[in-house]
Amino acid sequence: RGHDHIGDVRNCGGFGEIVGGRRLDVCCFDWDNYQQRLIARTFVWKGGMESQGGILFGFLAGVWYCKRNNIDWLALADIVAPSLLIGQAIGRIANLLNGDAFGSPTGGDFGIIYPEGTLARATYGATPLWPAEVWEGQLDVVLFALLLLFRSFKHAKGQAICLYAFMYSMMRFGLEYLRGDYAEPYFLGFTSAQTTSLAFALIAAVLFFYCGYKEKNSSTN
Repeated sequence: RGHDHIGDVRNCGGFGEIVGGRRLDVCCFDWDNYQQRLIARTFVWKGGMESQGGILFGFLAGVWYCKRNNIDWLALADIVAPSLLIGQAIGRIANLLNGDAFGSPTGGDFGIIYPEGTLARATYGATPLWPAEVWEGQLDVVLFALLLLFRSFKHAKGQAICLYAFMYSMMRFGLEYLRGDYAEPYFLGFTSAQTTSLAFALIAAVLFFYCGYKEKNSSTN
């Protein structure tokens, strides 16, 4: 029955993504600028959104819709998980064109030099920067292929979405070392994005094995 509701799930998840992405960006990445500016917190065109918050809240909104309509949300999440990576890869293209989510200085004469009018240029000037958002978009495509390969083998329900969350979180954690925006330490020397990435990866890993254990235990009973 999920295909009859896929458009509504998409719309509901998209709304949750906008709300959650903006919420996490304001609270975890730019709170000093927004704590006294309540209305400005809703201006998604100024400062943007954070992908991890968008993914989490979009996912929760989709789960809420599925539960209200008696849809097996876990099975549907496994189906749509690979497509999320393609959407994220396209989003990183937008980051490149917009000059945000940029990398830190390479320390050499190689890297991306952003044009005037971009946040990257305003932050570092005509300094070559690591192509962090480009590499993340490319790795999203690699993870997309790996997730499709995983789904071609027998697995427990829920493991595909858990694997997606784990792989993306670990990839994001590593690439954060090359990011030049919001690079200040947040917790134990990690940036805010690295902190949330580790939390998501740990939860996803635990749930991955729990899903396998649950299915194996139910099949033996």
